[in-house]
Amino acid sequence: MHSYSEDPSLIIEPSYYSNGVPVFTPSYSQFHNFYQFNKAINKYGMKSGIAKVIPPPQWKNQLTHSNCYNHDNLEQNITIRNPIVQHINQISPGVYQQENIEKQRKYSIFQWKQLSEQQNFQPPRPRKRSREEEGAEKQEEQEEPSSPRKLRHGGGSDYNINIREFTDERCQELERNYWKTLTYAEPMYGADMIGSIFPSNIKSWNVANLPNILDLMDGKIPGVNDAYLYAGLWKATFAWHLEDQDLYSINYLHFGAPKQWYSIPQSEHTKFFNLMKDIFQDEYKHCSEFLRHKTFLVSPQILEKYGIKVNHIIHRQGEFMITYPYGYHAGFNYGYNLAESVNFALDDWFPLGRVSKKCECISDAVTINIKQLWKKYSGTEEEEEQEEEPEQQPEKEVKEKVVISKTISKPTKPKQNGHRATAAPPPRQCYLCPNRFPDTSPLFDLLSTEDPNIKIHRICANIFSNQLTLSNNIVTNLNSISKQQKQLKCMICHQSNLGACIQCSHQKCTRAFHPSCGLAGGVQFNGNEVYCKYHRTNEKHEKLGNLVQFNLNGKFYFGKIVGENINECIFNVNVLPGLYDSIEVSYDNVLWCDYNENMNYLINKTEEMNGDSSRTRSGKVYEK
Repeated sequence: MHSYSEDPSLIIEPSYYSNGVPVFTPSYSQFHNFYQFNKAINKYGMKSGIAKVIPPPQWKNQLTHSNCYNHDNLEQNITIRNPIVQHINQISPGVYQQENIEKQRKYSIFQWKQLSEQQNFQPPRPRKRSREEEGAEKQEEQEEPSSPRKLRHGGGSDYNINIREFTDERCQELERNYWKTLTYAEPMYGADMIGSIFPSNIKSWNVANLPNILDLMDGKIPGVNDAYLYAGLWKATFAWHLEDQDLYSINYLHFGAPKQWYSIPQSEHTKFFNLMKDIFQDEYKHCSEFLRHKTFLVSPQILEKYGIKVNHIIHRQGEFMITYPYGYHAGFNYGYNLAESVNFALDDWFPLGRVSKKCECISDAVTINIKQLWKKYSGTEEEEEQEEEPEQQPEKEVKEKVVISKTISKPTKPKQNGHRATAAPPPRQCYLCPNRFPDTSPLFDLLSTEDPNIKIHRICANIFSNQLTLSNNIVTNLNSISKQQKQLKCMICHQSNLGACIQCSHQKCTRAFHPSCGLAGGVQFNGNEVYCKYHRTNEKHEKLGNLVQFNLNGKFYFGKIVGENINECIFNVNVLPGLYDSIEVSYDNVLWCDYNENMNYLINKTEEMNGDSSRTRSGKVYEK
């Protein structure tokens, strides 16, 4: 007979709520029995979708004084094999699709920490503080000489970082940065690592050995009833999902930077799913359980705009997060860390598990023989029909849930309202390029042509100035654009037979690009010569007026300057073509810029094409 029972006398209530998430700070007597504790708090977690448990000091002391975090244990039990590089594509404002590509490499946790100190895996620097704040911190350090020296992206120990930086205010600042710059980096995540660093002498709340209904399964399924480790870096993301078979899950953050968690209250899970299938219509048509792919991300701001409540909480070192059936959740990592996770089940799960659905397009989707499990749990001896599929043991299944792809599929194109996905692309603005620009700058004016049905961006007309003629804001000589130029494949958007491309002016380079794609692809425009990002010269660009080309994490972007902080040497930039994202760009990352409100270049260029070059150009140029 089973030993999984409830203690009716154990009454546990949340110590407080944090942004809709119940937080429990139990005593050791309340905490030590994992199954009974979770039965006692189940009603609260089922409402909110997730819950936080801060273990009592006695339990933390047991873990600290064990060999959990000694060098040999970490080196022997943590091997980060084939971490995933996350490619996040924006579908529309606040709507993203994520693809995870394996990197064929392995790391120890110590090498992973060294990797986290590289610039592209670090969170941005904190905003400059006042002298009073800096003085207060200096005094605090003097008062605590035994504490480790504070480092922004390192220190603490040979395996951990100093986490004092991650105050609530700092995490809020980083959260805003995450959603503003989500597509401007390719974070790396050491996910799905079978293993545990909990010592066997830790009997209570040992993630690798939690007493629960899944103990009755005949075999081990990695990540389901066999623990997984997760090595995080800044921005490493887990997209919206439920657990396989609608199970519970638990996640313990061993050390390092916090995680940000979001959850949907169980009462709104149907409303949430209906919105997601409305946004990702094509994906839903192909798979009704598409959210189990764990690749779809929508920001809390967009969800709240549609009336869906989003709970959120910061998960810190030494704390547990528990997720519940029907509790959709998502999140990301604030930096280098290590967590351990596994699924579990209470007896409350049986009626939910019986009606749970699985994704049919993933060959190794988890399947549990629930009838057989119930028979073992209840001790019944009746004969059962053997209609269920056998338990499968997938090689890769993620508890924070990230799915690995070998190729990147093309994201669904949105409707013009930006919230409903549709397969039909919007009509083209420009005859020469595939991009749609907002009407915020004369540079992107749509000029008329000899054909009333054809328009051309001013920027495209300017760059094809050797072939096109511009007079009185009308572009002529379109027949000078050759068939070969139209057939060239753009190295940036990877499209051909759509508009026309120009080629790199370097003698032996055949790379081609649409003019407007080149702006965001690192292409250098020097008068009538253009150079791809691999053949850029040190010469200054022609001035384009109030615009900036910049480099972040090895990628090139283009945007419109909307402000400047001279004291911090930063531009505030709205990123083109959509102007959806506003980010801060350090002068050090600027490739070229003309901060000129009057668009003098554009005026002069237009006058040159019209035969009047009497006006002069002016502007402030930053160049790296």
